Amino acid sequence: MKKRSKLILTISGACAVLILGAVYIYRGVFYQSHYLPNTQVENVNIGKLTYQQAQSKLTKKLVNAKYQLYDNQKSLATITGKELGLSRNSGGYLKKILANQNSWSFSNKVSAETTSDVAAVKVDQAALDAFVKETVDQANQGRTATSNAKVVQESASFKIKPEVQGTQLDQAAVKAAVEKAIVNGQRKVQVDQAYVKPTVTQDNSKLKTEVKSLNEVAKTTGTYTLAGKTLTITPEMITSWISYQDGQVVVDQTALTNYLSGLNSQYATYNRSREFKSTKRGTVTVPAGIYGWSINVSSELPKLTAAILAGKDFTRTPTIQGSGYSKDGTDIGNTYVEVDKENQHMWVYINGEEKISTDIVTGKPKQATPSGVWSVWAKERNSTLKGKNDDGSDYASKVSYWMPIDTTGVGIHDSPWQPKYGGDWYKEHGSHGCINTPPETMAKVYDLVPIGTPVLVF
Repeated sequence: MKKRSKLILTISGACAVLILGAVYIYRGVFYQSHYLPNTQVENVNIGKLTYQQAQSKLTKKLVNAKYQLYDNQKSLATITGKELGLSRNSGGYLKKILANQNSWSFSNKVSAETTSDVAAVKVDQAALDAFVKETVDQANQGRTATSNAKVVQESASFKIKPEVQGTQLDQAAVKAAVEKAIVNGQRKVQVDQAYVKPTVTQDNSKLKTEVKSLNEVAKTTGTYTLAGKTLTITPEMITSWISYQDGQVVVDQTALTNYLSGLNSQYATYNRSREFKSTKRGTVTVPAGIYGWSINVSSELPKLTAAILAGKDFTRTPTIQGSGYSKDGTDIGNTYVEVDKENQHMWVYINGEEKISTDIVTGKPKQATPSGVWSVWAKERNSTLKGKNDDGSDYASKVSYWMPIDTTGVGIHDSPWQPKYGGDWYKEHGSHGCINTPPETMAKVYDLVPIGTPVLVF
């Protein structure tokens, strides 16, 4: 009996070994074409499936997946994989898993790591962009906008206004969150970190530097010396002209132009009549002519701008154009030619001293010598003056001395054809507008009077 029992046990053990061996062989062969149990790809269990079955399951799972967007606990939108045009290209990865797994191993668990490199999920970018844009546009309605830190003016100084972190979603960040979720097999997409971020904060070094510069400029005092006047550009005025725009300190060019134009209107003499103390008729008003000065606003503008931006107190004289400017504001000065049409007389004053006093002949009443503050702008010897007579015929008069004073051809010259000067002679025998001067006197006038000398005709 003992021998029989022992034989039975031996046979039973051999059978068990054969069965286990058969199971092992079957398992080894089976898992050469099937994935080991619990093999995970993108959170999907493909264990015990063939390559084709796994590919089909993953694709079906991907297309039927619903992706839900959340901002914290608030649901924003839902979209399916089909609507996103999702497709996969993970065949190579699945084959690699199958090739690398050990079907003869006693382990029955394989976990495949899911990464963007291996998932190879393709997204219809147009569909994704449209979904994200619609979602973000709708979600952002009524939300607080993000704003950068910026420089603001406060009273007479400048400071940094801190940035504001708003709650509006950033379209690019939301899109990136959705793509990451798709790749990682996640169905819930959290976008609470996808807010529009400020690009400039209160710690920005450039902002700090510019605020310092602005406040230095805001303390600046400017001084203009203009025709005997001292004019102060106060820090308050400068503060009202400066601002911080597009990353730099800016001086308001319109405000500065208005300021300079205002100074010009108040002090310039060009194109203005003058109150003039004449030799015989007391104080008279002489109309504007070509003589006078003005501020060259277009030239002065960049210079004043640069002086302000330097952030240091400054003193300067504006850029002047024209004639007659003097630091003491005298304008006409004490060297000039005076032409009194009423008295038919001309005087030449040099440095306040009368040098010439002579009768003259001015234009006929119908061709009157124009009144105004003119200027000797050229001097010529032996010239021929051409023009039209009263009857329309041409004339050509040769003169030894010619000094034009306006822009119409009027000037001072010798006139050997005139038999007399002064009195009422001009009414019938006057010139075409020029100031006829006795030849011997005209030679002296020519020598004494320099170019640029004012000529007051009244």
